[in-house]
Amino acid sequence: MTRLWRIWLSATLLLSLMAPGVYAQEATPPAAPEEPDRAQQLLERMSVEERVGQLFLVSFNGDEAALDTDIADLIINYRIGGVVLEAANDNITGYGRPAQAPLQVAELNNNLQELALLGTTTTVTDTNPLNNEALQQLVATPPPPLTAVPLLIAANHEGDSAPYTEIWNGLTALPSSMAIGATWQPEHARTAGQIAGQELAAAGINMLLGPSLDVLTTPDNDLGVRSFGGDPYWVSQMGSAYVSGVHQGSANRIAVIAKHFPGFGSSDRPLHEEIPTVRKSLEQLTQTELAPFFAVTGNALSSDAVADGLLATHIRYQGFQGNIRATTSPISLDPQALNSLMELEPFAGWRSAGGVIVSDKLGVPAVQRFYDDTGETFPHRIVAKDAFSAGNDLLYLADFAVEGADPQEELANIKDTVTWFQERYRTDVAFQELVDQAVLRILRLKLRLYGDDFSPENVLVDSSPAAIETAVSQNEAAVFDIAQDAITLIAPSPEELAERLTRLPTPEDKIVIFTDVRQGQQCSDCPPQPILGQTAVADHMIALYGPDASGQVNPEQITSYNFADLQAFLDAGPGPILLNTNPVTPTVPARVPTEEPDATPQPFPTATPPPEYLVQESLADVDWIILAMQDDQGEFSPAIHNFLAQRPDLVRNKFVIVLALNAPYLLDSTEISQLTAYYGAYSQIDTFIDAAVRALFQELPANGRPPVDVAGISYSLAEQTQPDPAQVIELSIVNRETGESPGNEPLDASVGDSMRLETGKIIDRNGNPVPDGTIVRFIQNDLVEGLVNIISEEPTVNGSAQLDYLLQARTEGGRFRIAVESGEATISQEVDITVGSEESGEAQVMIVSPTPTPTHTPPPTETPAPTETPAPTNTSPPTGTPLTPLPEPQEPGIRIELSEFWMLTAVFTALFLSAAAALFISRRRQVSLADQIGWPLWGMVGGLIFYIYYALGLPGTAVLERLGPWAGFTTTLLGSLAGLLLYLIRYRPFGNEGMRE
Repeated sequence: MTRLWRIWLSATLLLSLMAPGVYAQEATPPAAPEEPDRAQQLLERMSVEERVGQLFLVSFNGDEAALDTDIADLIINYRIGGVVLEAANDNITGYGRPAQAPLQVAELNNNLQELALLGTTTTVTDTNPLNNEALQQLVATPPPPLTAVPLLIAANHEGDSAPYTEIWNGLTALPSSMAIGATWQPEHARTAGQIAGQELAAAGINMLLGPSLDVLTTPDNDLGVRSFGGDPYWVSQMGSAYVSGVHQGSANRIAVIAKHFPGFGSSDRPLHEEIPTVRKSLEQLTQTELAPFFAVTGNALSSDAVADGLLATHIRYQGFQGNIRATTSPISLDPQALNSLMELEPFAGWRSAGGVIVSDKLGVPAVQRFYDDTGETFPHRIVAKDAFSAGNDLLYLADFAVEGADPQEELANIKDTVTWFQERYRTDVAFQELVDQAVLRILRLKLRLYGDDFSPENVLVDSSPAAIETAVSQNEAAVFDIAQDAITLIAPSPEELAERLTRLPTPEDKIVIFTDVRQGQQCSDCPPQPILGQTAVADHMIALYGPDASGQVNPEQITSYNFADLQAFLDAGPGPILLNTNPVTPTVPARVPTEEPDATPQPFPTATPPPEYLVQESLADVDWIILAMQDDQGEFSPAIHNFLAQRPDLVRNKFVIVLALNAPYLLDSTEISQLTAYYGAYSQIDTFIDAAVRALFQELPANGRPPVDVAGISYSLAEQTQPDPAQVIELSIVNRETGESPGNEPLDASVGDSMRLETGKIIDRNGNPVPDGTIVRFIQNDLVEGLVNIISEEPTVNGSAQLDYLLQARTEGGRFRIAVESGEATISQEVDITVGSEESGEAQVMIVSPTPTPTHTPPPTETPAPTETPAPTNTSPPTGTPLTPLPEPQEPGIRIELSEFWMLTAVFTALFLSAAAALFISRRRQVSLADQIGWPLWGMVGGLIFYIYYALGLPGTAVLERLGPWAGFTTTLLGSLAGLLLYLIRYRPFGNEGMRE
């Protein structure tokens, strides 16, 4: 019997390994019949347990996947479809050696996949030995038939070390998203994504919960540096590049799940603590929050930039859900709201092509309080059912019990939920259909990841140290390139800094550094590690500029403290802190005297000075004070605010530098005014601290710019991304067939020809291309008749705008100049068009550079040379230097935006039609003169009231925006009809009393 069982088991395993290969050979040339849907074939072979299990993404405890573990039970007996690795659950330990974490994770992931594909694992532990007795037990109870489908193994990897990066030992330390956003270079986002994809795939992770595509408009939530920035266009650019990088770096072996859909950046409270409400209209959501998600779904520019899934977070949006009440479900649990989102065109196509929706954690406090604000119960079945009914394909079961419950209770809830879903699948046909649709999406995703090959040889990764080391090596240089372009001089301006920072540190200078120290643990049994150490800044300073380098600083003159020491100093008060110099004599209990020769009492040494006293002494004659700050979440993070508020005397006449290793908006204007320099690094990893120190010593230029609003320096992102008024916009004529421009050479044309006019890159105030959709006005100046009009308004794409201009017959014998404007950038090159007589119909076109404006610097030849400057006693005031007279400006023509012109035309047309109709009918019916005047007037007043309601953007008008000028016509006409009807009801002009005698 044993022999027969072994033969059957070997044959079964052989067939399961060969099956994917057989499918791969079924690829047929185009002329052959259509290839069957592999996902559908898999689904038909799967049992109810296997189908239902695919819906669940679970967390678990421990760093092993032996057969006797809870996670093995869930995989083998409940056929769950995926897991999420979390450092907090001790999934990432490095077996007690944090540096070995990637190797341990690769081995764990291989064992998890073996359980899913083979129903067993090669893991050997003290409680799971591979012995003959265990083998006999397996023979006696053979496993049920198994459909080999790999697991989705997910992790968070947002960068900036802990706590939002799970594996923060052994892999390349990546910067935060905001640090990448501060470079304003999408290629840096692509590079970071490639590094993450390459290294995570090597460790066996095939699903990335990220990146965050939130547009950070409200600093009150806990996103901080986890967002690329506060401008939807640039978040779209960065997010799209990052998604592409992950796919490229992993060779498409990682599914990217963009979060936090549909956008968390406008929330006013931390994520997961309480369900927030965002009161924005649908139009506002489309333009801001949803724009980055559009860019990685239906509007993606390439297949690599398409996210595999979206993480639906727990948030309410008034634009989709109407009036919000305490009982209103978050979008992640609201079928109507989530479906309305998926019906938007960019999402609809992505969804139909297999896009997957993953729920956020279903056991977080925000969800628990939504179902029971007392926190005493947790209806786990109902939570999972609501999340699935809302449209989520994958249900993320984490913290899936009452807050603070035992892990076994969470495990029991997970098993009960899966079992209940199995029962509903068997008895509810509608539920069965929903499950099958979701499972098909999940299977298609897994097939894409593994190229239709689910064999262990293809799924498992090389977990050797050499393979991990190869994947991680040589990535530090790329991260340093990002750091160089991210470091930002937030305040003051470079010109003012040159006046404030009169010199760099010298070996004689005394430098005191305060750091907001943070610690973390890779696992509960791992030793605590400094995420940001007390001497981190000093270590980099000494390594770069100490005695073994340029010798600019003396290590003995540098003292480092943490923010706890600084707060202790402040708590001691403004007065002098005295040190007790008396020896400390401890009180000891009485004891029986002995005759031991060493029993003679010895004096104790002087006590170690407390930190507040040491800080006081260090600040007494300090030259440089450097404060390395984090976010405001640390226990002693407020110390920097308290220091600047309570002890301005200590920063006066000192070089005071702040390095913001987190968000740049945490200091107010009063605090910033006390600083010599305020640098933004946006990340706490070593590479960025190194770059920040180099910027302080003027070795690196601070090329970055804040990607979010910074109220303390009146830095508005909306203003900074507008066209720079100081630029001269280039304008050229482009050959539509070749894409080339003749430059400044004259171009011959004829009436009836069409020319493509194209601007150069229009630059914003930060020196970057303006966002897509920035309006550019093409303005035509008729030099013969003296008329100026806007001939078109075109949006920018990749910083440029185009217009196809037709030389019409009515232009014969004329001369025209076409210029462009965008925002406050009103100076551009111009296209000069001279059209010949009617007989010839010929025209000459050329590019003309603009005439310098008074704000331009006069030519050098007009400036007196230094040798010709008169003696100081005879020098006229600088303001008395005569300027070259400028021609008197022409009287400007009346300008009106083209869109506004058509809107006004539509409104007046509707008013005219309604008034004319009322007047015509009233005259035909021979009503009184008062009614002939009153009825049309009521119609016009009604039309104007409706139009004003629309123009103010009041509730219900957002749907009309897409109609353009027709919106004005429609609202005015409807209002006029309402006014006419109301007049009829009120005065009854067509009754006997209104008829002429």
